[in-house]
Amino acid sequence: MKSTADGVPGEQVEPAAIPRLGTTWFDRGAGYWLRRIAHGCFQLALLLFAGLVVTAFYAGFWEAVGVPRSARTAVYAVTAVACLLSLLAGFVRTRRAPVEIPTPEQAWREHRSRQRRNAASAAGGRWTLLLLAPVLPATVAWAIGTWAAPTLARRTAAEIGAREDYERRVREQEERAEAARPLPPRNRAERRHGRR
Repeated sequence: MKSTADGVPGEQVEPAAIPRLGTTWFDRGAGYWLRRIAHGCFQLALLLFAGLVVTAFYAGFWEAVGVPRSARTAVYAVTAVACLLSLLAGFVRTRRAPVEIPTPEQAWREHRSRQRRNAASAAGGRWTLLLLAPVLPATVAWAIGTWAAPTLARRTAAEIGAREDYERRVREQEERAEAARPLPPRNRAERRHGRR
């Protein structure tokens, strides 16, 4: 609910929009949950697709190298254990990491910066893919773990920062309204004097 300072007429404090959620974080209604679930599912689908591509590449890599089938089974078993441990490590590390609470402006700057970095990393680094072939599945599993920790959190860091920013602005508006309000008379003489 948008607030004014103690019913004093004036402008309402509007919640700031944050990346991907807009202002739906304020009421946390159906629109908020629809956006949050849709974005989480989209990210998970991308990570799973990357996992499938990496797994196919990984299997083709060992076959192209000429590793016998029995040895490949052992390599796959070790890789599966490494993926599970990597997934758990990514989840736990991200969950325990101190979170810097951004203001809405900082959240937008970080969002735009991340988009530029993703575009740059998609264009380059293809040779690195070949060098990392043995550890790619574990790397993708770690990425899924780091994705899951903030996605499954009750509130994101950007939401917390936007809520703190909103509450700060409401307090500032209440202080301004309080400062603009006339002081009440202290005694009857001041009241009578005020009437004349």
